This record gives sequence, structure tokens and C-alpha cells, in this order.
Amino acid sequence: MADDVTTPTAGSSLALRDIPIPDYCDVVIVPTGGVDEPDPRVWADAIFSHENTPLSKRGMRALRDEAIRLFDMVPPPEKEYVADEVVGAEALIIDDDANLRIRIGVALLPGGELLQVTTAVKYRSVRGRIAFGPRRLMHAAAVNTLARRAPTTLRRRTMVSGPSSVRSVTGQATRKALGRSSSASE
Repeated sequence: MADDVTTPTAGSSLALRDIPIPDYCDVVIVPTGGVDEPDPRVWADAIFSHENTPLSKRGMRALRDEAIRLFDMVPPPEKEYVADEVVGAEALIIDDDANLRIRIGVALLPGGELLQVTTAVKYRSVRGRIAFGPRRLMHAAAVNTLARRAPTTLRRRTMVSGPSSVRSVTGQATRKALGRSSSASE
């Protein structure tokens, strides 16, 4: 069993370790596009980073924030996805709230040429089922788009900062500042 955890294979994931029978699950496998990055934490950060978000979504978010500002409301803080755990060649992101348990596993498959993103969702309430309903229709397509854009994001970062740059810890610092712990408490 230890080999399954340290060397991910297609279909195995840390996301399914925590939620063995999810209410919703998808697995997206995409090529790494020739990017030689062995750290799954870096891949997870690239997939869910702000710079990897499509321009249309960033534009819609900017319009929403402007509308909220006009009515003197405070926009919700930007959600940051930070890897909570890394085991072998897989990073696990935990994003739980009162209504949903969400696990996202980002893994490099053996050989380093394929990237696997596994999402497992467990509903904690009827409200969670209703809230996730619209998202489940487009979730796999959205994750596929973000994962396919990740190699370009990593190449861009390498060009800007150089190949031997020190990785940023701003995600962890932001998470701690917002009171979100880096470990899951069940």
C-alpha cells in the first residue's frame, strides 16, 4: 500500500484516501507539455493560481467587485488554494466548509509526462448538494482547462524569475493570516 501512496497511478489519489466514496468525483489527466518540474506542490500552485485563471473569468470577477463597490458592500476575499499535504509525487488540497468536504489531488504520474488532477466531493448537507449542483456541470471541463494552462504558467514563471528562484510562501502566509489552518481537522 505504501507504494500506491508514494507512486501515484492513474485512478489512485490522496483525494480518495480521505473520501473513499464521494458524492461527486472526477479525474482529469493532461500532458505536462514538456515542463520538467518534479514537485507536485508547484504544479498545484500553477493550476489554481490567479495568473492561470482565464481572462473572461477575471473580467467577470472585476465587474462583480465593481458592482459590489458601488453598493458599498465588501467583496469576498479571493480564495487561495494551497497544497495542505505532499506525499511522494502528489499534493493534496483540502477545501472544506460547513456544507462540503472537498479534496483535490494533483499528481505527477510515473515518467513525469502526465499530470493527474482528482477531485472528490462529499456533501455534508442538502445545502451543500444544492450549492455544488451548478458547479458539478462544468467542473471537469474547468479543471481540464486550468490543468492544460499550467505548463504555460510554469514556463512564464521560469522566464520571469529564472530557473533557480526561491518559491514563494505567500499562499501559506495568506492562509494563516485568514485563520485557515494548513492541516485538516476532522
